[in-house]
Amino acid sequence: MMKFAVTAVAISRKTRKRVGKARVEIIDTLSNTFFDGVTEPAAVEARYESFWNDLNPNSPDTVKVVDVREI
Repeated sequence: MMKFAVTAVAISRKTRKRVGKARVEIIDTLSNTFFDGVTEPAAVEARYESFWNDLNPNSPDTVKVVDVREI
C-alpha cells in the first residue's frame, strides 16, 4: 500500500492566475483504481493532472501539482 500527499493549485485557463488556495489530497494507490500500480511521485503527478485536466478539458481552470510526497 502506498499513500501520497498531493498538493495542487487551480489556474485559470484564461488569465493564467491562480484560483483559490492550494489543496492537499491524500491518494491511496491501493484503494483508488485510477492510480493502480503507481509507485513513484512523478507518476502520481502525471495521473493526477491527467484526471483533472484531460478528462475535463472544458473546465475554466487547469490543475497543476506543486508537490507530491509519500506518506
